[in-house]
This record gives sequence, structure tokens and C-alpha cells, in this order.
Amino acid sequence: MNRKMKFLMTATLATVTILSVSPLLALNEAQAARSTNPNLDIVTPYAIDNENSIANAPISGTSFNKKFNIKANYGWVKVWVENTSTETLTVRVTQSTLTGTEKMLFTVAPGKFETRYAEKPWATGDHYVSISTKNGGTMSGLLSVKMATTKDEL
Repeated sequence: MNRKMKFLMTATLATVTILSVSPLLALNEAQAARSTNPNLDIVTPYAIDNENSIANAPISGTSFNKKFNIKANYGWVKVWVENTSTETLTVRVTQSTLTGTEKMLFTVAPGKFETRYAEKPWATGDHYVSISTKNGGTMSGLLSVKMATTKDEL
């Protein structure tokens, strides 16, 4: 093989190698951006379709309430709660007001996290996440609420 042919083969091989590896590197970077702890199902979307989603809001104090608004066509809801306190957390999601129609109710044990999904699309408008403990103890953790147009997007 002459010198030009060897150079051309080497350059082609190097280009193919670089182009083959770059998508894998981009995938790893995207996965790292999704969650800082791969063992947790933290809801941290790349782009939030609805500006009223809640992403990793700190839970603290002895009572916690957070409002979110469901826009038209964004009725599918995912609620994620991480409990870093020593108390069991009770999570209640209601429609319209803090005492409105209950849409979701679950508990999160100390040191655990729970993810819950709406069984069907919810109505548009204001909704509230209310988190409490049985004995009024101090709470700590994170709350995320994601809304989507289909359940598969959650």
C-alpha cells in the first residue's frame, strides 16, 4: 500500500470511530443531567412543558402546601415525594382548594420515596399538594409534580 492510501485509511477509520462514539457520550451526559442520584426516581424533566410543574421543591417545617395549575390538555399527573425526615409523611392532592375533591392520597415512610400517577386525566385548574405528619413533627424531603398530555409522557 502506498503512503497516501495508508493515510486515507487511517483518517477514515478515525472519523468513523469518532462518529460512532459521540452519540454514546451525548447519551451519558443526558442521563447524568436527568438525575444526580441514579438510585432515585427523581422527576427532573429536561424541558417542562407546563410552567406550573413542580421540580424538586424542598419540603420543610410542620406543614407543607403547594399549589399547581393544570392547563388544558395537561391532565395526566405524576407526583413524586422523597421523605428524608424521621416521620411518616401523608400526601394529599386536592382539586380547587386545600379542602377540595381528593384526587390522590398516600403515605411515604421515613427515608423512602414514592411515585404516584393519576389513574385518568384530571380537570384543569388549581390543585394542591398538602403534606403532613401524624403527630405534627418536622418534615424534610422533596416534592415533584409533573403534568403531561399523555400518561406515557410521565
